[in-house]
Amino acid sequence: MTDPLTESVQPEPGPVAFRDLDPRVHRIFVGFAFSALGSGLTMPFLFVYLAEVRDFPTSTVGLVFAWMGLLGFVTAPIGGTLIDKVGPRPVMIFGLLVEAAAAATLGHIETVTQGVVIASLIVVGTVGLYPASTAMLTRLVPPSTRERVYGINFMLMNAGIGLGGAISALIIDVDSVESFQRLYYLDGLSFLVYVAVLVSLPKGTGALPVPDEGPLEEQVDQPSWRVVLADRTLLRVAAISVLVITFGYAQMETGVAAYATQVADVPAKALGWAWTANTVAIVLGQLLTLKFIQGRRRSAMLALCAATWAVSWLVIASCNVVDGWVAIASVVLGLAIFGWGETLWAPVAPAIVNDLAREDARGRYNALQGMVWTVASIIGPASAGLLIGHGLTTVWVGCVVGGTALAGVLFLDLRRHLTPQQDGLAAAPAAVA
Repeated sequence: MTDPLTESVQPEPGPVAFRDLDPRVHRIFVGFAFSALGSGLTMPFLFVYLAEVRDFPTSTVGLVFAWMGLLGFVTAPIGGTLIDKVGPRPVMIFGLLVEAAAAATLGHIETVTQGVVIASLIVVGTVGLYPASTAMLTRLVPPSTRERVYGINFMLMNAGIGLGGAISALIIDVDSVESFQRLYYLDGLSFLVYVAVLVSLPKGTGALPVPDEGPLEEQVDQPSWRVVLADRTLLRVAAISVLVITFGYAQMETGVAAYATQVADVPAKALGWAWTANTVAIVLGQLLTLKFIQGRRRSAMLALCAATWAVSWLVIASCNVVDGWVAIASVVLGLAIFGWGETLWAPVAPAIVNDLAREDARGRYNALQGMVWTVASIIGPASAGLLIGHGLTTVWVGCVVGGTALAGVLFLDLRRHLTPQQDGLAAAPAAVA
């Protein structure tokens, strides 16, 4: 009997080496790295800025974050539709310009109303970026190389965020509004660098390829959300993804922080070490993971990812039954293990979605995957706050361990619904835009 975790069939043709990728991909990586650096400068401190620097009530800040999540969910379909209609490059340029303006303005808000308006602009600018960039990269590389490209992109994002966080720690001062204004100016500048990279690309880069005699000529249905929602396999992938992200990624900030500091009395500064360990695990481990997953079933790799996250939660949960430095070590080690799971998720999950996607609906397919994250990011923190806040810590541990473990089982079953190509065992040639 074949073990689905070790079954391996070498795809044909093999992945393209990084140095041999389309030069446009290298340029996109540079722009993305600058954007990630800017996000790292500001991402950890938005709550602090609104609550402690601008003195917005904590409950109000929570509502602002909830509004951003809701707005992102509502506008995601629009972003996906625009990507399919006008191409990913114009959508990305528009979104980055909006984000740059919003970031530069954010440092000067004084009222809650102004904060809500700028937060809304940030969401509008962000909503199409992930599906657009994924669609663009997908069309610039052959199918056998997609996992590698997605993985490198994820590694660059984490490296940029980690470096940005380190730089911002040297800049910010909660008693100085000007320090945050400088931070947000740098954030806006990073988006403009990405815009400059995209503008330098030839017109039509990443756009829908014109078919010769391919499947687009045979398709009678025009690209629409009805077509996307009729894809049962995609919906199955999305449903399992909601489960694993809700009890995985979405627990990393609220759940882990609340459990470690409020339940296990782990010092708050230990969370900084844990996040550093998570980032280091991703940056150092991603290239090794890309070699490991090559030619293996994607469904099995996602199952392994979910199982890894279940183990990481068990390690983190142990901080409540030990003391001192051992408790701190369990949190640090747990998030490092979680990071290794992330290196499995980042290249494989978008590869499945994009192999399922109809070429002329690729923007919508990736937008649906983005909506999965939004839903999970709303449910995850809310459930963690509810359970841990009411003293149901054992239930929370059971949910995060059991939820990720169940997702692992469901991902293994997913192989029955995927073709060998979609499951990563074979690759077909694709047009490059």
